[in-house]
Parts: sequence; structure tokens; C-alpha cells
Amino acid sequence: MPKVYGAILSPYVRKVLLVLEAKGVAYENEQVFPGALPEGYTDVSPLGKIPALSDGDFNLSDSTVINEYLEERYPEPSLMPTSVEARAEARWLEEFADTALVEALLVPFFQRVVAPMRGLETNEEAIAKAEAGSIPKALDYVETVVNGAEFLADGKLSIADIAMVSPFINAEIGGYKLDASRWPKTAAYVAFVRSQEVVQKREAEEKALLGG
Repeated sequence: MPKVYGAILSPYVRKVLLVLEAKGVAYENEQVFPGALPEGYTDVSPLGKIPALSDGDFNLSDSTVINEYLEERYPEPSLMPTSVEARAEARWLEEFADTALVEALLVPFFQRVVAPMRGLETNEEAIAKAEAGSIPKALDYVETVVNGAEFLADGKLSIADIAMVSPFINAEIGGYKLDASRWPKTAAYVAFVRSQEVVQKREAEEKALLGG
């Protein structure tokens, strides 16, 4: 049985858990937090990052690489689009989500959720700066690639949808409210993907962890 190492509120860990759950693969999860890595963790994740995965004697790290492995190891149902072009687009959107989108949308989450957990004060100035700069810049791009309440490719859930929606979940936990009047297609898209059963179950577990 695969074991996923990482805190479930991480957008990257969430990506991996959603892929496993969408594929119906049973797994174990060991909570591992940045800055508090257990002894020997670098044997599984050489860079000390989360998530990491162990599947028998095979170890792997980096959420994108892990999900590519899971797609090949457990091919049904496929979470990659059919055409060559759509598959390339899905990979690009996953990269965009993992970089620019995460970096922007995790500012409210880090400042209002993670910082207090670490005994640090919330920096509302940092949040305001992100809401005026990096967040709208990222969302303006998202608005150009989504089409409202529908999946990104082939009319079914794909890795692109999983990667794109994950940072929005963190942003909401951090108190960020997506402006549907400014980004209507994005708002409809995020709500649609989050309405899928597999995503709702994942969010329910996270809310239980947060005491919600």
C-alpha cells in the first residue's frame, strides 16, 4: 500500500491524495511538517520536501513526479487528457498552479493559518500586498484558460483540475474571498471542481482536522 508523507493541508500533498482517491487506490498518510522532519526522512525525500511517497521499497518525492508515477502505476481511471496537445496543456497548467498560483494564493493561508501555528504574528500588510499584486496577476491568467463550470479537458477530471483548484482551497482557509464579479469564469470553475465528490470528501477531512 502506498504511503504519502506530508501534512494534508499542503496544496502539494492534497494533489497527491486527490489523485490516489480519484483512482480508488488505498493508501496511508503520515503527517510530516516542514521544519519538523522525522529522523531518516531524507532517505525518502532527499531534498527534505513534502510530499514524498513510498510504494513498497520504492521512494519518490515531488508532487508532480509522484502523480506521473501514480498515473502510470495505476492507469485507470486516467487523469490525463487524451490528445497530445491537451496532455501538454495539462502539464503546463499543473506547473503554473504549482508555482505562480500557489505563491500568490498561499500568502493569506500562510499568514493567517501557518504563522500563528508557529507562534508568529499575522502580517496583514503582506496579505494586502499579495491581494493588490500577485493574486490578481495570477487570477487574470486563470480567467483566460478556464471556461466556467466545466473541466479543463475531455469533460472529465484531470490532473490539471486537481492542481489548479488546490491553491484556492488554501486561500479560502486563509480568509481570501474570490471576487466572482472580477473573475466570473474562475469562480464558476473553482466551485464546479470543488463540487466533485472526490474533492468534497478531501475537504471534509481537512475541515475535520481544523475543527470545522
